[in-house]
Amino acid sequence: MRALGLAAVAAGMAVVGSARTPSVSTLRLPSSAAFYAVEPLGARVLVSGSDIQGDSCAWLVVGPRQLRVHSSLHANCERPPIAAHPVVPVQFYGRTSNRVSVRIAHPESPPNRVSYGPVVMTFPEVSDTHLEWTYGPGSLWLYDVATRHGAEVVDVSTATGRIVRTVPMPRLDRPLLAADADGLWIASSPETGAGTPAPIYHLAPGARQAVVSHRGGYATLWIVAAGHTVWADIASMTPPSTTVRQQIWRLVGPSATAHALASADSLNSSATPVLQPGSAALWTISNVPYGDSAGTDYGNCPRQQLVRIDAQTGRQAVTRTLYGLDRSCLPVQSQAVADGDFYFLSPYINLSTPTTLYRLRL
Repeated sequence: MRALGLAAVAAGMAVVGSARTPSVSTLRLPSSAAFYAVEPLGARVLVSGSDIQGDSCAWLVVGPRQLRVHSSLHANCERPPIAAHPVVPVQFYGRTSNRVSVRIAHPESPPNRVSYGPVVMTFPEVSDTHLEWTYGPGSLWLYDVATRHGAEVVDVSTATGRIVRTVPMPRLDRPLLAADADGLWIASSPETGAGTPAPIYHLAPGARQAVVSHRGGYATLWIVAAGHTVWADIASMTPPSTTVRQQIWRLVGPSATAHALASADSLNSSATPVLQPGSAALWTISNVPYGDSAGTDYGNCPRQQLVRIDAQTGRQAVTRTLYGLDRSCLPVQSQAVADGDFYFLSPYINLSTPTTLYRLRL
């Protein structure tokens, strides 16, 4: 494990804003790694990614106030020295095959060491079988479509790292996962191809099988869960029209009582929104494509918007417009709320445009 160059990181920092509006701060991240995740780490944030060359990973701990790197770590991806959760899934790749073994790692237990539990899942690594996981109260949920027993979910205790149960699942390629106090929710993404109406499955605590909690549209664009509530952006089309319609739904309680909320046709992003703790709002970055009398160019997005989604009504309100982020219309890679501020990572394009961490005061 070695440290990244802090001087190179700090050199890319810039702060913009005014006294009348919350500040927008940026931190240019090292170009030696492709950073893809930002997560709360107490009052700080943890940014993680993988090396551009080689098979190692990088982690940056960023202080929220001055948006400066407090520490940087670089290590083998199979030995994560730090994490935002007490246990994390680690994938071990076979040397002579594409079969992957998943073990549960305990970073910093004891400090500067990583301990592992036994193998909890194996699967062949191909385009449709990437490991999916999410965290809920007391649980790390793992899903893969092609384990030795087919599609299955493994419920892992975040307190012990041990398997609580393994449950067979319907086959869903590249699904979306979210978890709350009522268990795990699995939705078919636009890449799943589950058919219409597309299902959202619910696996309740202690249940031995998942049940369909809702059907609608052709896919779920994103899903968020917290407490006893699930929010989902469900896309639909009415043939012969090819116009995509988006509707935000709220599923309440273990019975998943469904409520259709507001239209989300103006949201132009597949990035999963984040729920602000202690509030009734979800936040996300939405791309704004260029448009004129000749039409709309969805490959050219000169500006982005910070959008507040009301958790009760689903209505969206633009609270900030950003210019010069990226014109490719690619969604931001990761979003988080930490210490009352909103963070996101710009899309990774190539070596000449390294990832930037943005902080927006809410």
